[in-house]
Amino acid sequence: MPSAALLKRVDELPRLPKAVSELLDAVNNENTSIKSISAKVAQDPLISARVLRLANSAHFGRSREVGSIEDAVVRLGTQTLRTLVIASAVVGAIPNPDGIDLAEFWGETFEIALYSQALAKVCGVASDEAFTCAILHNIGDLLIAVVEPTIAAQIRAAVAEGADKQQLELSLLGFDSPSVGALLAINWKFAPTLVHGIEFQRAPLKAKPASKLASVIYLSHAVFSHWDDQRDDESFTAWLADIANHKAGIIKMDMSGLGEKFIALYGKGLEIGKQLA
Repeated sequence: MPSAALLKRVDELPRLPKAVSELLDAVNNENTSIKSISAKVAQDPLISARVLRLANSAHFGRSREVGSIEDAVVRLGTQTLRTLVIASAVVGAIPNPDGIDLAEFWGETFEIALYSQALAKVCGVASDEAFTCAILHNIGDLLIAVVEPTIAAQIRAAVAEGADKQQLELSLLGFDSPSVGALLAINWKFAPTLVHGIEFQRAPLKAKPASKLASVIYLSHAVFSHWDDQRDDESFTAWLADIANHKAGIIKMDMSGLGEKFIALYGKGLEIGKQLA
């Protein structure tokens, strides 16, 4: 539950723009046509620009460059478009905070989102929901940087020296980043399971009821943070299984070939981040 300190500042949370809310509704509706979605995308110049840029990026691009919104929507697909709309909403709703490199921020966010999507497929979690949850999982960092820039800078500097991020947030702010992100997701009317996943991403075993989304985010973040550790596929599988069993609350996963899947994904999220910033 959000702390009293955070609830006092709930009015500082950004609102989801009506146009973006309507676009999300359209993307989430299976009966909405591509033409209708494209028309709504075209109404927002910033989202339109990002959709075209992303559709022509190295990850999604093909031999032919697309120039129309409708072609871009077809190429990206509804899942990617949905998450792009969410990301664009965040970019548009939150001022650019000092001290945060947005290309790096979104790169890490999408990298973890791609890992989450891959993990979700092997542990019985809806992959599109895991992807969306990961897109929002660290949005609290941006919000804290906006409302408390001095403290946010102090926390970043201390964490760079090895300090515990959550302990610093709680002691200096009275709340932590996942709590802010979860409250924003509530205000933006996202599903309770997604809110739960954001809130307990750092401590999945504390989630009641259990949250596989939180577990997926936790594991994906661990993979990203320890990418440079020297492990072959077998030792990587053993390492991830140990974390899943003892810290993440996920016991049953098909681990076969998972290391290779991560290697194939590596860097794609970082490239997407550059397209959004």
